Amino acid sequence: MSKLEVLCATMHQKDSSKIKYPRLLVVSHNCFSLSGSNGRTLAGFFMNWPKESLAQFYISNEIPDSPVCNNYYRVLDVEALKSFYKGVQVGKVINKNTVNSDYEDVTMNNLYKRYRKKSPFNYLARNLIWDTNRWINNQFQEWIDRFNPDIVMLQVGDYAFMFKIALNIAKGRRIPLVLYNSEDYYFRDRKSISPLYHLYRFQYKKWFRNLLRYAKHTIYICDELQKTYNQSFKHSSTVIMTSTEITPSTLPKNNEKFVISYLGNLGIGRHEPLIEIANTLQDIDKNLKIDIYGKIPNETVKTAFKTCVGINYKGFISYEDTVKVMQNSDLLVCVENFSKHYQWDLRHAFSTKIADSLASGTCIFAY
Repeated sequence: MSKLEVLCATMHQKDSSKIKYPRLLVVSHNCFSLSGSNGRTLAGFFMNWPKESLAQFYISNEIPDSPVCNNYYRVLDVEALKSFYKGVQVGKVINKNTVNSDYEDVTMNNLYKRYRKKSPFNYLARNLIWDTNRWINNQFQEWIDRFNPDIVMLQVGDYAFMFKIALNIAKGRRIPLVLYNSEDYYFRDRKSISPLYHLYRFQYKKWFRNLLRYAKHTIYICDELQKTYNQSFKHSSTVIMTSTEITPSTLPKNNEKFVISYLGNLGIGRHEPLIEIANTLQDIDKNLKIDIYGKIPNETVKTAFKTCVGINYKGFISYEDTVKVMQNSDLLVCVENFSKHYQWDLRHAFSTKIADSLASGTCIFAY
């Protein structure tokens, strides 16, 4: 059994010699997924977990495609807003019989992207809408009752309303709460003259402390993040790093040209070191270019890639194709931007692609 399985099983039963899988309800922004980094990381915890003992509540406009779970309940931001000002019933049960086209609304995706900017006002407004609990209805309560969880697991994010949802379920049923924390949001205080910013930070930190007081255990993604939280809070915790199922390819690489690939997040300034590497490669040999796979976060990055002759932007690909690219490449590039502007956000950063890259068997260039 994995470290998480033993932890949850012993939390559920006093006699650890008779370990069985508890019914675990996961509360998170993203659903279990084969493609998204958050969804894949979460799903990696439950590779061997019985499907009948796992359920998930999530709020992103996604359709789960991971084999680890068949029982989901989803409420979108737009639906929570409709329930707030129209009083309509919202939320959907999603399972293996769900038809994708019935449950994914492209217009809602576009609306979410438009208003996802993380300003203090948007944080406060989003928390307010969800905190009214007008989105909660009999269907949601019946879904939880049918599953009857033994433990709630929350993926910690940067919105306090998710803390309250997980706390209300766990406290209401008098069951343990486990936290999965891969970020240092609690410590990200910045200098600001905006009273809205300080109000948002006050509310976030207050509810995080409430969350941690009730939580039975916290799982961190790396040792450095655990160390930082341990310096400020007395709590039970474990480090479980990102897992992978990739195995090194035994097939020979018959690439006509030397293939250099980058796969992953293109945010937090990662485009800048990628362009530096691409320009240096061009100085060495005009035939050397980086194939880049991922979603371009904004027009600035898009323009920068277009004007760099050493970059071949390939777009976003599925996780299945990601594995193939990793195994067929001659060199994989892992980058971070450690300029002063990004250092604060990268103190505890841990790329979810590191585990896959290491397991692929392909040589890595880290910059």
